[in-house]
Amino acid sequence: MSPTTYHSPYKPTSTSTQFDTFMRSLRLKKYRIEVTYGVYVFTPMEKVVFWTLFCFFFTFISSAIILYTHRSMVFFVRAAASYLDSRALSGNLISHLVAAKHTAAGLVTSAQPHGAEKAVEMINGMAKNSQVA
Repeated sequence: MSPTTYHSPYKPTSTSTQFDTFMRSLRLKKYRIEVTYGVYVFTPMEKVVFWTLFCFFFTFISSAIILYTHRSMVFFVRAAASYLDSRALSGNLISHLVAAKHTAAGLVTSAQPHGAEKAVEMINGMAKNSQVA
């Protein structure tokens, strides 16, 4: 008998290329799935059905992640920017509340001598100040 060295398909060798490493990792993933879900005991036709469904769902979920991640990230970044922008415009909460209190007090005192026109102007000014950009 001639001495032969056994090379496991799952262990890297010193002469492995990137393609070999990639294929080895795919074989290892397939092995883990087969052991985890008991695919190794299926008949050949059951394996075809299992791997077809697995590939379909994997493709479907991967494409959904790729399509909707960008959209969701844009939404969250815009929401965060809007929140930060509104906080920067209003300064801090206490100064915003104090300004609203003075505006409301001015509305009550100015509505008596100047009439309803001045009150409407002050209400519109309060509405503009309280809107988020």
